[in-house]
Amino acid sequence: QKQEEQRKLEEAQKQQESTSKSTINNSDASESFSNCTELRKKYPNGVPSSHPAYSAKLDRDKDGFACEKK
Repeated sequence: QKQEEQRKLEEAQKQQESTSKSTINNSDASESFSNCTELRKKYPNGVPSSHPAYSAKLDRDKDGFACEKK
């Protein structure tokens, strides 16, 4: 299971890197989502705690990764 979590984290980081390159001067840096359904529309694999869209309220299992699919 640790390997699966690590894989998800790496996927999200890659997605974040590619997204941040295209939105550096965009207001997305301070985006927030009211729930995981909304967040997953843009980030289908969830987001790590280092991501601007991360919110502790969306991290139900408190593993530092919000809205990941288990």
